[in-house]
Amino acid sequence: MARYHAERPVPFSADQMFDLVADVERYPEFVPWWTAARVTHTTPTLYHTTQSMGLGPVHLTFASETHLRRPERIHVTATGGGVRTLVLTWQFTPRPQGCLTRLDMTLEMTSPALDLLVGRLSREAARTLVEAFERRARAVYPRHGRLARPGLTRP
Repeated sequence: MARYHAERPVPFSADQMFDLVADVERYPEFVPWWTAARVTHTTPTLYHTTQSMGLGPVHLTFASETHLRRPERIHVTATGGGVRTLVLTWQFTPRPQGCLTRLDMTLEMTSPALDLLVGRLSREAARTLVEAFERRARAVYPRHGRLARPGLTRP
């Protein structure tokens, strides 16, 4: 089982970053490796999704369950399609000039060979994901670096 971690201070509010990460159906537009995402069930604090991603020669489709605790935490668990365990925990800690965006990721595949291959391909995965969301924030929020009031700006 591989564990990855990345954190980065960004000039966006915790609410803004939360909104981007929670909007899973848009991942294929800007997140490396994501090829499809469809929400199949939703409540105000939880949603289920079917997602597909490709990383090198590996293509996976899996089901995920996402728990939302606005604006500080998004916790995702996924299984299926070759994935034994995929856990993503996003945390957004407010700071005077934005927020600290942190991602902890645990990944284990169903076969040792696939685990080894994906582990090699995804060493920088957590950092790459955090950077993808920062780039998306710069594109979506027109005045990056200036904080919007929480809850008023949506992608």
